[in-house]
Amino acid sequence: MSKILLGYLELVVGQSNSLHGYPKRINIYKHSIVKIGRNEAECDFVIEDASVSSIHCIIWSVLFDEHSVPMFYLKDYSLNGTMINDRKQLKKKFAYILCDGDQILVNDTIIVFRQVFQNSPMKSLESLGFQKNIKNWEIANKIIGMGTFGHVMVAYKTDYDRNSLSSEKIRQKENYAVKIIKLKPNKLDKEAKILLTLDHPNIIKVHFTYYDSRDNYYIFQDLIAGGDLFSYLAKTDCLSSISEMESLIIVYQLLKALSYLHSKGVAHRDLKLDNILISSPETVYPKIVLADFGIAKRFATTANSNTNRMFTIVGTPEYCAPEVGFKSSSHGQPIPVVATPAMLSTQQFCKGYDMKCDMWSLGVIAHIMLTGISPFYGDGNEMNIVKLSRIGKLNFELKQWGGISVEAQSFVASLLHVDTKERMDSKQCFDHPWILKHMAKLEKIYKKKY
Repeated sequence: MSKILLGYLELVVGQSNSLHGYPKRINIYKHSIVKIGRNEAECDFVIEDASVSSIHCIIWSVLFDEHSVPMFYLKDYSLNGTMINDRKQLKKKFAYILCDGDQILVNDTIIVFRQVFQNSPMKSLESLGFQKNIKNWEIANKIIGMGTFGHVMVAYKTDYDRNSLSSEKIRQKENYAVKIIKLKPNKLDKEAKILLTLDHPNIIKVHFTYYDSRDNYYIFQDLIAGGDLFSYLAKTDCLSSISEMESLIIVYQLLKALSYLHSKGVAHRDLKLDNILISSPETVYPKIVLADFGIAKRFATTANSNTNRMFTIVGTPEYCAPEVGFKSSSHGQPIPVVATPAMLSTQQFCKGYDMKCDMWSLGVIAHIMLTGISPFYGDGNEMNIVKLSRIGKLNFELKQWGGISVEAQSFVASLLHVDTKERMDSKQCFDHPWILKHMAKLEKIYKKKY
């Protein structure tokens, strides 16, 4: 697979023996990380200056697919600081969005960032009907994503503390994301309502919501800069497996999130690679954040699992537990993500399903990370996926399972039980041998991240 060039860095002021040609440049490719610093062995852009840190800062790009806009991020790791444009100092270990033409200052060295593919000119906030300033928030004219749901844009807090810095060093404002959707007042977003009540390091954090006079609903949340787990695994034209330890650490973080959610009476119902975000791509074991609670369900109480039943047929067939009830339509396709009342009256299971639907999805995700293949994907036809998941037969003789421990295989099998009584819940997972065997290391890594 050929490298996809997305941007480059150009040396404007200063010296670097690691760069060749004129002008002196280094390319930024999809799925690549550019390290800037003094260490010749580790850095791509070497600056020979004693005041520059071994790894001073890093730059990476995120491109979800060929239809999305590439995003570029800069993170400072230095002792003496990294500045951008008008000598605005970056907060250490915090990801900032780069824009075409931004100047990066590493002591006396000046580097200009250039984007290869220019985004089409964006409409102003005013022409889109959006407010620029809302209480202590400011929305920038930078788009992160858009779709039928609305727009996702960059936002800043306007109440950051300037007093901790000298007058010569103005802090670059931290980046957040704001989702803006059209919504009637009587249909305030269920996702935001749920997320506002949650507080967990592995769950996307919503800070503030606002409803304006034009029926725009603003959801201000953390900006997660590392892309999603699908992109993280798709290093080539198809998904690739990752090491068993890295898979285990991601599973452990997901278990922490699911255990917390289920204890609060919340079922996610759409757990998949696309909805698991990577906080930052440069670490060996990345921190993950669970997002997209658009079809999540909250129960008033967690006490009685018999009454906490769900009946709406939702989710993504590849990750969906068989008891959720996807069935064939007259065209041989599974029921859509949200079925109509008429469909539900004839096609849903009368018993419904509970929060263990999330555990099945976790089993599918673990299977993909460990092997690079989906357990019931078959020929890719969604109806065949539904049929195969109902059978629930796993094949651990496949070559992709070679070298994977029996404990990991047992863990996946215990999550992909068709019989929900046999399927592990989030609490039981922590007592499984695959988790228990590595618990000390898992907790040590987890505490380092949080």
